[in-house]
Amino acid sequence: MSFKSDINRFFSNKYLAFTISLVIFVLCSFPSTHLPVAPSLNDKAEHFLAFAAWAFCWQGAFGKYTQTILLGFLYGILIEFWQAILPESFHRNFDWYDAVADSIGVLIGVALWRIKGLLNL
Repeated sequence: MSFKSDINRFFSNKYLAFTISLVIFVLCSFPSTHLPVAPSLNDKAEHFLAFAAWAFCWQGAFGKYTQTILLGFLYGILIEFWQAILPESFHRNFDWYDAVADSIGVLIGVALWRIKGLLNL
């Protein structure tokens, strides 16, 4: 097997897609003071990157563009609602801008998967 096929198989694994979903949910459920912070990224960039990776892997695993986009938008909004009901001591709240960053990340992740396919990578 080639390196290219190994990488494609890795990113097309449904278990990876579900694992990324779980990791995002867990990280969004932690108190904000306990989260690792990337030194050069702001909160919206972190949301964008997480959901771009999520969409890339979901598109690879399930291959349905519309389903991935709609599910990604819904997942991002549901996480924001989840954060709104967390205890105040978690310093989490509903933020539409986070949901927008999530949605843009989903669109970019799906687009990158499409570009990968067009370039036969």
